[in-house]
Amino acid sequence: MKIVTGAVTAVRRIVDLALIVIIVVVLFGLMLGKIVPLTGHATIIIGGGSMEPAIGLGSAIVIGPIRPDDLVVGDVVSLQIGADRATFTHRITTIVQRSDGIWVRTKGDANADPDPTLVPATAILGRVEWAIPYAGYLMALLSVPVGVIFVLGLAATLLAIAWLLESVESDSERVVDASDVASTPGGGEPIAARLPNPALRPPTLPLRTVATAGPSGIHAAIPPFAAIARRTSPEKLARTGEVRALRLRWLGDHSTARRLDGSTARRLGRPDRD
Repeated sequence: MKIVTGAVTAVRRIVDLALIVIIVVVLFGLMLGKIVPLTGHATIIIGGGSMEPAIGLGSAIVIGPIRPDDLVVGDVVSLQIGADRATFTHRITTIVQRSDGIWVRTKGDANADPDPTLVPATAILGRVEWAIPYAGYLMALLSVPVGVIFVLGLAATLLAIAWLLESVESDSERVVDASDVASTPGGGEPIAARLPNPALRPPTLPLRTVATAGPSGIHAAIPPFAAIARRTSPEKLARTGEVRALRLRWLGDHSTARRLDGSTARRLGRPDRD
C-alpha cells in the first residue's frame, strides 16, 4: 500500500509541475504578444528557415527601433518591402551611402547568395534584440480562438487529474494509517472491547421510588426506562423474578401466593416444590 501511495504522490507532483509549466508558458506568450509592444518594441514570428541556425523556424524575435546611422554590418534586421509589404528578417552584409540616404544589402544565414537588390534603410522595421526559439508557435496558438480553447481545456484536464490524485492519495494515507494502528500491540482490538474512559461514561440515573397500593405498604424502587433498556439478559431475568415476587407479596394472602407460584412453576415447566 505504501508503494501505491508513493506512486500516486509522484504522479500528482508531475501533474502539478505540468500545470505550473502551462501557466508560466501562457503568461510568457501573453507577455510577448501584449506587453512587449507597449514598451516600444515589436514581436515578430519567424515563418521561414533562411536565418538558421541563428534564428530557427517558429522562433519569436523582439525588434527595437534603430536609426539608419547606427546600422552596422552584421546586424540582423527586419525589413518590410514590396507592394504586398512582405516582412523578412536577414543579416546586413553591405551598407551603401547614397545621395538619397543609406541603403543596405542583406543575406540570410542559410542562403547561399545575398538578396538581389539593395534596400533603403527606411524600410527597416528594427534590429533584432532577442530571439526566442519555438515561442512563435506559442504566440500563433494563443492568437486564434481554437488555440485558446485548447490551452484552457488542457489546463482544466490537468487540474481535474490533480484533484483526483489528491483524493486517492488522501484515501491511501488513511488506509495506511489504519493498517499501522492494527499492526501495533493492543491497537487492533475492536473499539467496543477497550475499557471506556471513566470521564466519558454517562452519568448514572437515580432510581425513582414509587409507593405501591398494597396493604403492606411496600415501596419498590423502579429504575428509569433508559436504565432498563441498557440491562443485559441475565439482569432482565433477575428483574422479572423480583417483579414476580412483588406481585405475590401484593396479594397479601399467603395461600393465594402459593397457588400463583405453583401455577407459574407449572407454566414454566418446573415441578411445584410445595
